[in-house]
Amino acid sequence: MNKLKLYRIDINYIKYLYQFDKRVQYNEQREDEYTERRAYLGIVLKVNEFNYFVPLEHPRPSHQKLKNNIFIFKIHNGKYGMLGFNNMIPVEDTELIKFDINKESEKYKQILISQYHFCNKHIQEIKEKALATYNRSQKNKFLKKVCCNFKLLEEKLKEYK
Repeated sequence: MNKLKLYRIDINYIKYLYQFDKRVQYNEQREDEYTERRAYLGIVLKVNEFNYFVPLEHPRPSHQKLKNNIFIFKIHNGKYGMLGFNNMIPVEDTELIKFDINKESEKYKQILISQYHFCNKHIQEIKEKALATYNRSQKNKFLKKVCCNFKLLEEKLKEYK
């Protein structure tokens, strides 16, 4: 099984999707955080026929109080953040930017290394959660509210560029 890699994603693509679905993770007032101080970082995996970018969330105290569920997968019980399947977005390889952990400051490097190793140790579970979130978000009322509109975003991906 191939190892997962960490990627950043082109900010212009994120802005493009955000105009169609406000659940795409983007904050206009904090754009510099996506490009300079803190990368919008995640893993990429296949969900049906599309590649999906699954964002890694930086650890927050509130993560430790959350329970793992279909659309949230805590990394080491939230100590090292979590994967947010509800915020995954379809992506083409052209919008991905390879990420080098070694270029990060020591402050974030250990967290990123822990996230990377966790993701690769749990590849199968991650794939299953991504697919389950995708499939159930079409039918479940709660998931429709908290998940990106995957079908719409797939259409917008096809129209991009």
